[in-house]
Amino acid sequence: MERTWRIGEVSERTGLTRRTLRHYDELGLLVPSERSWGNYRLYSSDDLLRLLQIQNLKALGLSLEEIATALDDPSMDAASALAGHLAHLEAHIAAEQRLAARLRRLAEADEPSWDDILDAIALSRLQSHGDPTVRLRAALAPSARSADELVEALLAETDAAVQETLVWAVAQRPDAATVTLSALESATPAQRGLLLRALAKTGSAVASAILTAALEDPDSGVARAAADALGRLGDPEAAGPLAAQLGQGHIPDDAVLDALVGLGAPAAGAVIDALSAAPASGRPTAAEVLARLAGRVDPTQATSAVSALGTALASSEPELQVAAAMALAEFGELGRTALSAQAATAAQDHPQLAILIERLLRPA
Repeated sequence: MERTWRIGEVSERTGLTRRTLRHYDELGLLVPSERSWGNYRLYSSDDLLRLLQIQNLKALGLSLEEIATALDDPSMDAASALAGHLAHLEAHIAAEQRLAARLRRLAEADEPSWDDILDAIALSRLQSHGDPTVRLRAALAPSARSADELVEALLAETDAAVQETLVWAVAQRPDAATVTLSALESATPAQRGLLLRALAKTGSAVASAILTAALEDPDSGVARAAADALGRLGDPEAAGPLAAQLGQGHIPDDAVLDALVGLGAPAAGAVIDALSAAPASGRPTAAEVLARLAGRVDPTQATSAVSALGTALASSEPELQVAAAMALAEFGELGRTALSAQAATAAQDHPQLAILIERLLRPA
């Protein structure tokens, strides 16, 4: 039987978010070849090759619509289109290399030349340029501007690529946390999400508490940004508040899942609790988090997780049963033993679940 990959595995191995993969599916750009009994997306090796082509074409500057046409329309001259985008990309790379060399000279010189200083001033002026590529170049020279100026530029920016660079640039300033917290007070929801990401990157001692409180922000987009930032920040204290969001509907469960996986083994205890305490819609996601953490927890945590997953497998919730069975399969011999213990009962009461368990118990 050909190997397939679940959406969570593809997301974790490639760095692409589940939202992106689902978006590709909805557009018909990358439709998984199979679906499991529990309606999980299953990607084949051919799907992964197509995903590689998508990402390569995207890196060359093609839109998703152009990529779909290039991949699916045999009459299109893809070579000519790619050649044009490649020429643009090579010109952009050459310009960026010149900028990097200029900034390197400025950073390494004991006494920077006036020419380099004037160039840095020019970069600051270019921040207001109408071309987002030019603004992106300007954002790469944070030493030329204060945290206040960078935050002001961030709040005014609309291009996603430039926003990400400015988030990084803000975080490099020594007073970034203070300036960011001050800006949060009057920011719009969209701006609050950007500021929270910048705050997380500062490493400030107050960042985790602010982000945890933002999980309850009335705007779901801000709450999601806080969850994403907490996952990257890695504070174990965030595990409980994040797990408490499972099944609540304010933050998508896939975002909570990614954040909890980002915390690693310290999240296991809170997720085990959520496996029984979360609303029914959130419990399958808790099981999937444990599956993703299986190789990272210690033996004691693994035993607790397998016990909780075994209880979930014996529940009367079909979606949870499927998720629990698939998670147990990730816990090696300990998980296989728990699956075997439920196999006879499943065969009697849940024939489809029994088929899944039998498949998971087959030797690799």
